[in-house]
Amino acid sequence: MKIVNNRLTALVAGIFLFSACQSLSEYEMNPNSPSEGQVPPTLILTSVISNTLGSYRPMVGTYNGWAQYIASISSQQGDIAFQGYLGGEAGFDWYSVLRDVLAMEFEGDRINAPAYRGIANFFKAYCLMDMTMQMGDIPMSDALKGKSENNFTPKYDAQKDVFMNCLSLLDEANTILGDAVIRKVSVGNGDLIYGGNVAGWQKAVNALRIRILINLSKKMDDADLRIKEQFTEILDNPTKYPLFASNDDNMTFKWYDIEGNRYLLFYQLANSDYYRIGNTYYNLIKKYNDPRITVIAERTKAAVAANPDNTDFDVTEYGGVDCNDSYENIYASRDEASIYSRERYCTPTGEPMILLGYPELCFNIAEAINRGWIQGNAEDYYEKGIRASMQFYDISESVISEYLNSSVVAYGGQLEQILNQKYIAFFNNSGWEAFYNIRRTGIPALNIGDNMNNPSGKIPVRWRYPQAEYQTNEANVQEAIKRQFNGTDGVDDLMWILK
Repeated sequence: MKIVNNRLTALVAGIFLFSACQSLSEYEMNPNSPSEGQVPPTLILTSVISNTLGSYRPMVGTYNGWAQYIASISSQQGDIAFQGYLGGEAGFDWYSVLRDVLAMEFEGDRINAPAYRGIANFFKAYCLMDMTMQMGDIPMSDALKGKSENNFTPKYDAQKDVFMNCLSLLDEANTILGDAVIRKVSVGNGDLIYGGNVAGWQKAVNALRIRILINLSKKMDDADLRIKEQFTEILDNPTKYPLFASNDDNMTFKWYDIEGNRYLLFYQLANSDYYRIGNTYYNLIKKYNDPRITVIAERTKAAVAANPDNTDFDVTEYGGVDCNDSYENIYASRDEASIYSRERYCTPTGEPMILLGYPELCFNIAEAINRGWIQGNAEDYYEKGIRASMQFYDISESVISEYLNSSVVAYGGQLEQILNQKYIAFFNNSGWEAFYNIRRTGIPALNIGDNMNNPSGKIPVRWRYPQAEYQTNEANVQEAIKRQFNGTDGVDDLMWILK
């Protein structure tokens, strides 16, 4: 099912979309949006990348708090949304990005450069997937028809249809970009990710498709989705469906020592002591005696005081706090817990933000094999994922080999091993994907403590629809809520993908 048209040229001049903060009319004539025939598509691509892949906040972003990688020791720094699981409303801001995506696509078609259409398909799938993963059903088939059809109250499409459309968009994108690779096309220097190389985008398209398929694990027997068949189709034909082969292929957003382009934590050095590594993460590091902690974090104050000159790795010299615990308890244990490495993160260029990475891809394939969806060697992909993650942190090959051969890390056929290692590899990257994986699988188990602000006492599993929808599109949002959740728009309601 292809619902989002690839040639919505009539819509580019003014597309009415939705946001949690803005009315529809404010989107109609946005003076900051590219206009038809005025901006080269490669420059629009720069804006699209910056407003999607470059929009995540490293380290102190809420997604790192919800996945319990870090916690704040002070309520002034760590608000209840960050680590208290006060589930609120999501936003429809991605629709404003899709306006620029369509403008890029239009301008690419205008100059007979279809590679931009393939990249546009990637961003359509990326944005639609993120919104539906947060809320459930979302406007899709009607959502891009404000200007062209005077439709300011779009109906909500079922989540299943959104995912089917995303998969279709990515399949088409692979074909478009594959042809562009053969013709040695470049999308110009506006490409902040792959420097104009469409081969990189083709691999990213297929990595995103694999990510979507693994997120549909609870629906593997749905005949319409063809999850097992799609996995097999991709992995059995690497020429047609190329995938990431190393960290060099990662989709990363990089920072530069230029005003306005520096790593966020460079400006927060003075506040670095407000945060600690979370025990959900650290306990796995300790279990596996994992040397990645030496790059990511600093030894605890207590360890430094007791053994100031130690240069040998001792995992017990690092530590964490119980995320979601009371601020009083976290503060009291702060000296026995590590802060993130200021040498690594509090610099102008910081750490490249991975949005789609080779380690994740390997673990996703290992999971699919472990679940029996496809044939293959799960151990091989499991080890490749670990190796790639450790290489990202510049861990030496000898240390990596020793780690892989340790009895606690060596693959024993358990899915939990794959999911734990994927969680470790997700530290400070890939946006909400770590939390989505935990929500889907329950691995690793998240701590629920005294700072739980959800009245049910549970970790929220979704966000509510934007309040603006109740003001501008009430009939359709209410219909979607009734269809999915029997009329309630709550943070504990299970969306289709989680059933």
